[in-house]
Amino acid sequence: MLQPKPATVMMLDCITDDDVGRKLRVAGRMLTYDPSTALVLLSFSSHGLLVDVSLVIDPDAVLSTVKWGGTHDPSVDYNWMRERKAWVWVVGWLERSEVGRVQCALSVYFS
Repeated sequence: MLQPKPATVMMLDCITDDDVGRKLRVAGRMLTYDPSTALVLLSFSSHGLLVDVSLVIDPDAVLSTVKWGGTHDPSVDYNWMRERKAWVWVVGWLERSEVGRVQCALSVYFS
């Protein structure tokens, strides 16, 4: 069985353009989550990172209240979306976004 490639642990404020294409493990504080784009903004010190969480969070399920009669799915804990400045570990491949900024497409671990 093939083993997944390990991620390099890196401080958010140490990420540079040279790290694009590398698999990283980064911690930061979640400043905001936008359910319509499935983007999380992580921050550490004076640096930020946009994290695409669409692979691990279904934005349609988060936004939809139709199935549950105008309320959210009662089996899902939505509190993490409103929890600001919570520490979050993210693991994934660092990519450049369409606007030229660096972002990470990855898995997310809340702590």
